[in-house]
Formats: sequence, structure tokens, C-alpha cells
Amino acid sequence: MDSQGWGGGLALRPRDYLGMGEPLADVVAAAGPYEGEALHRLALGTAATMARLHLTGIAGLRLGPHNVLVGPLGETSFAPGPRSSDLPPADVREWADVIVFAAAGHAGDGDDLGRLPAPLRGLVERCRRPDPAARPTAIELVRVLLGHAASARHASVRDLLREAEAWAGPHEPARPEARPEAHVEVRPRAAGRHGRASSGE
Repeated sequence: MDSQGWGGGLALRPRDYLGMGEPLADVVAAAGPYEGEALHRLALGTAATMARLHLTGIAGLRLGPHNVLVGPLGETSFAPGPRSSDLPPADVREWADVIVFAAAGHAGDGDDLGRLPAPLRGLVERCRRPDPAARPTAIELVRVLLGHAASARHASVRDLLREAEAWAGPHEPARPEARPEAHVEVRPRAAGRHGRASSGE
């Protein structure tokens, strides 16, 4: 699949695959499990990065808590490393395990799915189906995480990734002088310590 002609950071970017940041495992060990909006933003950011890689023919990512990197503004990328010959459905399964780790604080099994919000839990369960062909694709993950119906096809891949980039990309806090009633958010603020956009933790 060809990504030529994309703009606005929608094609494979160096920071997707050669990103900088702390391993997710270290972030969770230091700050605790993800929850709420920060968990959703992590899920969307990593799914969008995985989708861009798949669209350029890169799969077998061997995703795990040690090679998913979290930047200082909550942005995510994947560390470079040896790839396997597995197909994209294996990446989707590993993505689901990464999200469960982030929510539970450790690698777990089905019992840890209770720590996920219901919509995200259902998506993770689909990604863990034994039949690889029954799992969603990475771009379908992005579509659902953005709140689009899985059956809705009006949004193109380009539009979906642009929306994901706006929502889950590096977040800079609103300027102190901005009045809340006059400030229009482009995307929801990342909640809590993991998004590093909240001063309450």
C-alpha cells in the first residue's frame, strides 16, 4: 500500500520508528497504571503509529512494554529493533497486550480486562481472538478509538490518521493566561500524570 501523496505527517515518519522517550514499562513503574483519558490517548496513538507502519508494508513489530516509547508530552513511538516475519494480525494482538499492561501495571491475562473501560475492553477482546483473520486491522482500531462506527466508511484513511494525529499527538498545555471559557480545545486534554499536561499530579 502506497503512502505517497500524504501530507501533514500522515505517512511514515522517522519519529514513528526511531522515536525518543521512555519505555512504557518504565513509565508505568514510575507513575503507575494508565487510566481514563490518558489510557485512551495511549491506545489511539499507538494504534495510529502501527497503522502507518502497516500501510508502508512494515509488520512483525514485536510490540511490548519495553519498545513502546512515551515522549515528554505523552506522544508515543516504537523503538527500532529486530522484526519478525509475523503478519499484521500478530501486531494487533500484541498491541492489545500492551494496552492491558498499561491499564493493569503488569502483564496479565483475561482477569485484567476488568481494568479497561467497557468500549476499550471490547476492542481488546476482538484483538485477542484466536483466529487472526477475525481481528480488526490497525486502521480499524483507529476508526473505533476515534468514535467512528466500524461500518462507517465515509472517513478515508487519510482523514482518520489526520484526526488521530490531532488528538493523540504531542500535547502542549493551554497557556496560563487563556480564559477557560474563551479557549477552544482542538482535542481533549490528556488526563493525569501520563499525558504530562495536567498539573494536578
